Amino acid sequence: MPAILLAIVLLPPVLTCAAVCVCARLRRSYRPSDCLIVLGARVRPDGTPSHTLENRCRAALEVWRREQRLAVIVCGGRGEDEPATEASVMRGFLVKAGVPAAHIFPEDTSTNTIENLRNARRIMEARGLRRAAVITSDYHLTRALWIAGDLGIEACGVPAAGPKRCAHVLKSRIFETASWFLYLFRKINRKGRIS
Repeated sequence: MPAILLAIVLLPPVLTCAAVCVCARLRRSYRPSDCLIVLGARVRPDGTPSHTLENRCRAALEVWRREQRLAVIVCGGRGEDEPATEASVMRGFLVKAGVPAAHIFPEDTSTNTIENLRNARRIMEARGLRRAAVITSDYHLTRALWIAGDLGIEACGVPAAGPKRCAHVLKSRIFETASWFLYLFRKINRKGRIS
């Protein structure tokens, strides 16, 4: 009986983690968009982007070079251990790589994915932008697109490379699994709405 109980308790998180891993490897197709929304990640204490943040910037840069008319909304506030906002560090990275500063719109007050996308939506509405390509790490993209849809953002997804080291891969998948549960709990609690 204890073994069955343990299996019942462990099965949902194990299956959800497996789904996170599968979704991280999904092929995504870019659809014509009016803007890119680049989600934030950690800035190092020396002010440089973490590998995760740099990978997201590189994915954005690759799309922008093909579609140079696009506006780029960079998202992310400043964490307690960060010397600058994630949005400002991304903006600096992209400007240095050749994206005109006039094309970049920082959203520098958010602290999580829901806030990133809610604030990005406000920028889109203010500028008459209708469709977005959301750029974030491969393991994070599925949930980001769920949230974008809940917020009424018409979006496709562009995956940035996730971590390569085994320990970091495992940590990111476990964290994202917990985030899926939290997202679903919030959605149920708010009767299907994330606003």
